[in-house]
Amino acid sequence: MGREALGVLEGRERYELVRLIAEGGMGTVYKARKIGVAGFEKTVAIKMLRKQLSDNESYVESFISEAKLVANLIHENIVQIYQLERYAGAYYFVIEYVDGMALFDLVDFHVKLRRQMPLELAVFIAARVARGLAYAHSRRGADGRPLGIVHCDVCPHNILINTEGVPKITDFGIARVASQKAAEGRVSGKLAFMAPEQARLEPVDFRADIYALGIVLFYMISGRMARNVGLQPTEQLAQARENRIDWSLLPENLPEEIIAMLHKMLAGDPSDRYDDTSVLARDLEYYIYKDGYGPTIVTLADYMKTLMPGRFGLEPDAETDAIGDDDRTIVLNQKTIKKEMKS
Repeated sequence: MGREALGVLEGRERYELVRLIAEGGMGTVYKARKIGVAGFEKTVAIKMLRKQLSDNESYVESFISEAKLVANLIHENIVQIYQLERYAGAYYFVIEYVDGMALFDLVDFHVKLRRQMPLELAVFIAARVARGLAYAHSRRGADGRPLGIVHCDVCPHNILINTEGVPKITDFGIARVASQKAAEGRVSGKLAFMAPEQARLEPVDFRADIYALGIVLFYMISGRMARNVGLQPTEQLAQARENRIDWSLLPENLPEEIIAMLHKMLAGDPSDRYDDTSVLARDLEYYIYKDGYGPTIVTLADYMKTLMPGRFGLEPDAETDAIGDDDRTIVLNQKTIKKEMKS
């Protein structure tokens, strides 16, 4: 695209808004350029609280809390927040720009093709997310005490995969420490991925994130939601509270080790889940690497570029087949997808 900017933010630093990335109820996210001296530029993302909410103390406090909570989380599988700013009465923070796609889009692409995501890649993505969560869950404050950070909204929309194949957790907007209670009578988060105790407005800890990641892994493996998302919100809330899972949607040939991990992640009682997120990450990694080899970020990046070359500005090679899907053509490299993942 050209150099024309959508707008300019003039705070302690200068940012040019390049394009809108996403828009939600509380704010908007833009791709932006940080402009420095001597022609210096850096691509970042700007998450801006809606101006009409900037006078609402509750929303401002929530927005600022996210920035403060995640500011010191520096991990390759977590989208980093650089700084919090205010311009023309509106709050915004500057975050790492992830050039890639949301996990939701990757799974949805497979659903449209009527095919399953390779199991090894699904487990690999879940393992990387588990590592990022384990890092956040284990963070300690200046006094050395555990902060007890809980994301509370782990879902495919909040997991990004960059062009190098690195999964990253984003949007800690409703994250809180385990000692904090949910807002009075308000359920926050996506019901389809929510742990039963979170849906019941009970105290939550890191195990609520483990549960949500279990639903994400279920979704990657099956291409289907573990719960009926076609119901009214009140019924969806009841499903979450009662921990209704449609296990029949999983592939019939799914290895027993994966089924066992899913049952442990999705246990209705938090005490029956993993008692340490790093142990979950280790179990996932053991499954894909126990034979001495397994997928890497390069494997995932190459797979995405082969599956959807147009998304990455690539041209399909001579071995690709074109598959029609509604009004667009999806290009698929059959040879690459079917081969064993040994890199």
